[in-house]
Amino acid sequence: NIHEAKHMTIHKQANTAQNVEATDMTLLEECLDVLKKYSIIEDKELEEQILSNLKSTFYGKIDFSKYADAHEINFEEIRQLPDESEYYVIWDNAAIPIIKCNIEDILDNIYDVLAVSFDTWLISTDMKRIIEFYHEGSITTAKII
Repeated sequence: NIHEAKHMTIHKQANTAQNVEATDMTLLEECLDVLKKYSIIEDKELEEQILSNLKSTFYGKIDFSKYADAHEINFEEIRQLPDESEYYVIWDNAAIPIIKCNIEDILDNIYDVLAVSFDTWLISTDMKRIIEFYHEGSITTAKII
């Protein structure tokens, strides 16, 4: 079963990651259970390419001065973005794997997605858009330049 195989991968990553608490992995597992279709990014080069698009301030918030057309949006406005339908989901805990998922599935299960970790970022698979869900409640999007 592919779903069980994915969970085995998560458990393996959880057992080898030293700074992941059990609750983080449980929240990730709960998140993955509600998503219809996703893939875990295991290619280290792709992971580095994705992470290179996160240009943050010293306190962990994305530095939107390094992007184009940055502005705050709400959930419904995310659904109307004209970009890619597939996004990478990145959590602020580096030991939690990056996943790729459809934006509709992410938004339909947003509370489970955001519960996994403190801050969450989405980067479109074409690497042209970033969306930040900051822990203080703001949602900001911008074009990656």
